[in-house]
Amino acid sequence: MTLSLGARAHSGIRWAGLSAAANVLLQHGFTAALARLLKPADFGLMAMALVALRLFSYFSQLGLGAALVQRERLDPQDVRCALGITWLVCIAAAAGVAVSAPAIGYFFRDDGVVPLVRVLSLNLVLVGLGTVSMALLRRALRYRALAVVETASYALGYGVVGVVAAWSGAGVWSLVATTFAQSTLCFVGAWALTRHSLRPSLRGDRAGLLGYGARYSAVGFLEFLSANVDAALVGRLLGGTTLGVYNRAAMLTHQPVVHAGGVMVRVLFPLLSAVQRDQRKTGGVLLLGMSAIGVLGGAVSFGLSAAAGDVVRVLLGPGWGDAAPVVQVLALSTPMLLMAQVCSVVCDAHALLRFKLVTQCLHLTVLGALIFALYRTGLRVIGWAIVGAEMLRFGLYVTYLARRLDCARADVVRVLAGVGVTAALAYGACSIATAGSARWALGPAAALGLDILAGLVALGLGAVVALRLLAGTEPARFADASVPGWQRLRTRLGLGPARA
Repeated sequence: MTLSLGARAHSGIRWAGLSAAANVLLQHGFTAALARLLKPADFGLMAMALVALRLFSYFSQLGLGAALVQRERLDPQDVRCALGITWLVCIAAAAGVAVSAPAIGYFFRDDGVVPLVRVLSLNLVLVGLGTVSMALLRRALRYRALAVVETASYALGYGVVGVVAAWSGAGVWSLVATTFAQSTLCFVGAWALTRHSLRPSLRGDRAGLLGYGARYSAVGFLEFLSANVDAALVGRLLGGTTLGVYNRAAMLTHQPVVHAGGVMVRVLFPLLSAVQRDQRKTGGVLLLGMSAIGVLGGAVSFGLSAAAGDVVRVLLGPGWGDAAPVVQVLALSTPMLLMAQVCSVVCDAHALLRFKLVTQCLHLTVLGALIFALYRTGLRVIGWAIVGAEMLRFGLYVTYLARRLDCARADVVRVLAGVGVTAALAYGACSIATAGSARWALGPAAALGLDILAGLVALGLGAVVALRLLAGTEPARFADASVPGWQRLRTRLGLGPARA
């Protein structure tokens, strides 16, 4: 029996969500351990090296994984062709990274990054090979398999290799070891589940694969620049130690973006690609996805902003106090980042890559200019620059897509209102909890526990408000018809079915 779009999305989100939740919990645990075993300068050096590696990775992959998922029809020869192109480009990119390592050290004014970059260049080949295998799993909608591969590779790569290496005194090289371990395990696990041919070839629809893939890669490259220009400029202008503090603060605030955004891409991209001609369904998915991820992200991020001091003390330790003010501001950008991810996936599935290209160029220009103009005022002000740039990007996305997909303006307003109410409730609840913890002289762990409890209550209340606001909208009607359990949820909350 063929499942509906909503049923397949429900299954995918369930498995991808479980994987993301597991990875968040694991990452918090590994972050707490590594922050106590390594120095800020170690994280700063690794952040510099990863900026360079991710830069070249977009050229090495050429969007071929996305092209394999987006194609309406795919045959084994196309897979071999994608693999052949990947081999050639990844090897060339790895050589280019190794040769340019001294220039990267010169840019960051730190020669310590040069050997890291040269060794990590080999990881580009592993990542490229894994991209083809993971794309085939996504195309086949094998969400449970994807969840197992991603969670197991992360747990073993960081929890076993990374923590053990750091404990043994490997310093920054323990972070290098985790990168290789995770990439290797991810590739091996994904290939074992797909068993596609590993014989590369250049025969096949090269023009079709590269035509979509190159445009997708160009947009992804600009997204990469937008996501990393802050780290690059902080490292260049303020040094490795300051970058280490900023890197850990950004890690705490961007975790929801990385994992929740990954869920959106893994689940919605293949599904929307399959129904890309149905504008009504796409509009329903866009607004429903924005509402769901925005409500969750708003509660988590605004609660994190209010409880930044408690979070930093527990997860990073007492020596990382300078990161708390940065977390407090950066967290405010997270809901917009998450909802922009949903908009981005819709653009990818409908091949609206030219609009994405223009939007990313504008966002990158504004963000880079603000950071360069304000960096002397400190990391907190840089955080406000990021919040402003994210407001601009999300505003452009939602305005364009709502008009193109004929989404009612009232529906868009209701979705954003639900997100705003939830975020405000979470910030207020966690602020009250933080004040209470200080008054009662609670320890860091107990204070964080109280913050989490307050945030969960706020999330529950905000979700009910968001559901009430959605009643009678096109997203609610789409969910009533497509999403398993939606009507049952509304009935249990005493909201009744969505109005026609």
